[in-house]
Amino acid sequence: MTIKRLILCCVIFSYLNSQSQSKGYCGVIEYTIAKNIAYDYKEDYKMIFNDIASYSEEINIDKSKAELVKDNVEGMLTNKIINGRKNETPAFYYNNKENFYFSEIWDNAVIVVKENQFDWNWKLHSEIKNIGNFQCQKASIKFRGRNYIAWFTSQIPVKYGPWKFQGLSGLILEVYDENYYLHITTSSIKIDESNDCPITFNPVVLKDAFTIGEYRKKIIDLAKEQFARISSKFPKGTPPLILDENCEDCDSGRIEIFDEKK
Repeated sequence: MTIKRLILCCVIFSYLNSQSQSKGYCGVIEYTIAKNIAYDYKEDYKMIFNDIASYSEEINIDKSKAELVKDNVEGMLTNKIINGRKNETPAFYYNNKENFYFSEIWDNAVIVVKENQFDWNWKLHSEIKNIGNFQCQKASIKFRGRNYIAWFTSQIPVKYGPWKFQGLSGLILEVYDENYYLHITTSSIKIDESNDCPITFNPVVLKDAFTIGEYRKKIIDLAKEQFARISSKFPKGTPPLILDENCEDCDSGRIEIFDEKK
């Protein structure tokens, strides 16, 4: 091999190597979480992702307040508590590959939680469908007491997804459980060709994050406070609302059904 050819090969190799090292995947997706347990409501999020992390932040915050309403079900009047929102702090989900954090807003309380590690043993299926301009493959898993279907695209090879879902070989664009208590859909996808998707995030908010066990105890305390506030508005002589902490069906009223009380 001549000197000129050797130099040319080295230049080409260096260029290709630098291209492969700089090639990454980053972008922004917007998605909607539709929940239908005690009542229907939706949450909108924007997720920024790159090769290192993903960060979803709530947008279009519902600022309605908690109230007790009468609901006519099959001719019977029943009480229904609508959990609203005073606090305008956006909820978030943060995944840095090593750890996963999320926040939950309860009235004026902001709870930041470090999520437990979970083995995302997805089962892959052969079904294919398009979501926007992306070809997606079907996958399924059982998570926190519910069976979920996810659609992910290998055209964006990052392991992230909306809400708590992750661990597939491509970006997750749609998720729902078999009963559609939870249905997450993507409304827009933008891939940044420059691979410049910085995630601006203050790690200080993670410093005092609750464990899942602490979080579950905290929301019981907050629910009791909420029941007390609502009960204080009842007519004189009306029995107050009482939260049954040992209720066997309490978790069934939430998206996540925990197998253990911890």
